Amino acid sequence: MSCPHTTERTQGEADGYFAPGSVSQRVFADPSAKLGGVAGILLQSLNPMMMRVFSGTSDYASDVEGRGERTGRYLDTVMFGDRAHADAAAEAVRRLHAHSVWTDPRTGEELRADTEEWLAWTHNSLVYALLRAADAFGPELTADEQDEFLREQHIAARLVGIHDDALLPATRADLDAYIDENKDWMALTLPAAEVTRALRKPSLRGNPVSVFLTVSVQDGILSLLPDWALLLFGIEGRPMNLRAAARTTRRVVAGARRGTSGAERIAEVAERVSTHPYRRVRGS
Repeated sequence: MSCPHTTERTQGEADGYFAPGSVSQRVFADPSAKLGGVAGILLQSLNPMMMRVFSGTSDYASDVEGRGERTGRYLDTVMFGDRAHADAAAEAVRRLHAHSVWTDPRTGEELRADTEEWLAWTHNSLVYALLRAADAFGPELTADEQDEFLREQHIAARLVGIHDDALLPATRADLDAYIDENKDWMALTLPAAEVTRALRKPSLRGNPVSVFLTVSVQDGILSLLPDWALLLFGIEGRPMNLRAAARTTRRVVAGARRGTSGAERIAEVAERVSTHPYRRVRGS
């Protein structure tokens, strides 16, 4: 997929892939999306094959925060930027995946980050976690809106190179079934354990009030995971604590949402998108 580099663009290029009234923009502009995004990363990290590729081709553990920030910028670009920016961002991600190739020294097997099945797990895990976050913390979505969100997100899936419709659930029920059906090949590898260590075992040092809120929100994020993922992460024995943390987290998210409308939050993200590195596609 190519992106234009001239200052003259068609109306289609000037428009984004997701309209201001779309369910996708509502979900991604809401404060709960940040928590859903972290839960999505946790689920994504349980793909042992992709983590082996990342471990073999990048210094994944030294820049976890930077990687998360870049992922956030990419998602903001696709959801709120114009098509030229989104295409440029997606092209960069596809190029990165295409170059992430690792050969197992024991078996000689070549593992590629652009394997479509693994890309689908990454995509579907994020969508699943965002919907779980909306369930728990808002915004409230009807069953039809949840299904619409899934279908809208097929656009994002296509941008990163997922073209097999069989890998993309079209309803919330299908998505829940997909996540459950894929659990048997998931695992907590050493790279995944390293990346998620701080969230699974948070620091308890510092101001007691701040520590309480931080740990509550972190546990609120963990509460979004399915039971089998909690088992893999070794935190399945805290269901009461996780439920209590989810209630606290819901109040925290409501406080973050208070005072700004959905339209204002969308406008803020759209403005932020215009200042990131993909702005070069606008020309000069």
